[in-house]
Amino acid sequence: MLSVGQWPNKPFAWLLLFLGCSGLLAAALYFQMVLGLEPCVKCVYQRMAVVGIGLAAIVGLFGSGFWLTRWAALIGWLYSSYQGLLIAYDHWDLQTSKNAFFAVCESAPNFPGWAPLHEWMPGLFAAPGLCGDIDWQWLSLGMPGWMTVIFAGFLLIGIIVAVCHIIASFKKKDGLVLYHK
Repeated sequence: MLSVGQWPNKPFAWLLLFLGCSGLLAAALYFQMVLGLEPCVKCVYQRMAVVGIGLAAIVGLFGSGFWLTRWAALIGWLYSSYQGLLIAYDHWDLQTSKNAFFAVCESAPNFPGWAPLHEWMPGLFAAPGLCGDIDWQWLSLGMPGWMTVIFAGFLLIGIIVAVCHIIASFKKKDGLVLYHK
């Protein structure tokens, strides 16, 4: 049986993480393109956090045999999950605030000047929606509420995997294993 501490060594685990991110992005595009729900700036930032987790999964998928790429992938996963959780929770808090007057956000995403993704790929990263609008709910949670739960799950699983990986590395006879065949 494969222990949790060995997951970062296995490309299949990274593939599952990548497929999860791909599914979330496909769902986001379905909500946008088919159901006509326009993403707001915070939605676009959450989308970027999912892309960050997916990119970390690709690094882990192709570099799971080498300690540096494995740890870069784990750190990317944890960082993107944490940032996504902060943005999603802030968005959820903004939507559930008592005073709707303050339920506003920027009018355009604040991407770096060298990578204006909202101009290069407006279908994916433009943000014509308003942050305070609640256009969709399921089980009494809106989109930001569900994304908060999803990012919290990504972060919790990432922390468990990283801690178990550290423990498994130190349990080996040779101490911390830097390269895994």
